[in-house]
Amino acid sequence: MKSLLGISEASYLQPLLYGLERPDSPAELLVNIPAEIAIKLRERVENLRCAFLSPLDYARYGADYRIVPDVGVSSCTRTDTIQLFVNADARNVRSLAVDIRVTSEIILAKIILTEKFPNLASVEGTTRIVPMAPNLREMLKRADAALIVNLHPHPAAAEEPFVLDLVEEWKDLTGLPYVHGFWVGHESPESEALVPALLRAKQKGIDHLLQIAEDLAQQQNLSVERTTEYLSSFSYGFGRDEQEGLSEFIRYAYYHGFLPDVPEINFFETDLPQSPAACSPTSN
Repeated sequence: MKSLLGISEASYLQPLLYGLERPDSPAELLVNIPAEIAIKLRERVENLRCAFLSPLDYARYGADYRIVPDVGVSSCTRTDTIQLFVNADARNVRSLAVDIRVTSEIILAKIILTEKFPNLASVEGTTRIVPMAPNLREMLKRADAALIVNLHPHPAAAEEPFVLDLVEEWKDLTGLPYVHGFWVGHESPESEALVPALLRAKQKGIDHLLQIAEDLAQQQNLSVERTTEYLSSFSYGFGRDEQEGLSEFIRYAYYHGFLPDVPEINFFETDLPQSPAACSPTSN
């Protein structure tokens, strides 16, 4: 039986999966929502050896996990992946409607509101979370603000007057990239054996980025220019800047009471060099 790799359907993952769907791949892909994937990995469900986890899902149980080195997804510029919409008549964000599929992005929204926009943060001290399906119109009917996580690129839209791109806000706050996720596994021979395949898939994905963009354009009914721009906005390495971005997010999450402690960041061992720069899809 092949090992399983847990992933979400997010389009930005596609450069990391190049060739892993082939019959000769050492693993099979298990697609589910991020929260469910995190639970399955934690409980060692089925034959799941590694999963693409968000920073928060890793940090909650960091002592039990190892990270595949030099592979991840991060960004520094606007991709419209994580957006915070605020009702025009809201004086404070006392309630926040959130996408039920995600975890770290909720904490990111709270961090940004508290650190950068204290005038918008709830005057009562705690913002009420309203879990919902991702429907912006319905979310803003039930809450002062709505957190939308776009798993796929979409046509460029006119500037919204009351929307914040949280990746841009994080970069402005910290000067660091926002880490969307990375490969995580339990410390075991079975998980460690997948590391070379995951590193090869990432490098092949970077080398075939245009082909991936063309396939994504057809899937999403978008122009190749749009999907190429989208994929090129992400970095697929996990170098020094990305590691510092992850550490900074964990520190903020701990400071604001979302984590009980600050776990160490532990990697599977490898002799390969780390990526030299952040926020470039050509980083190895």
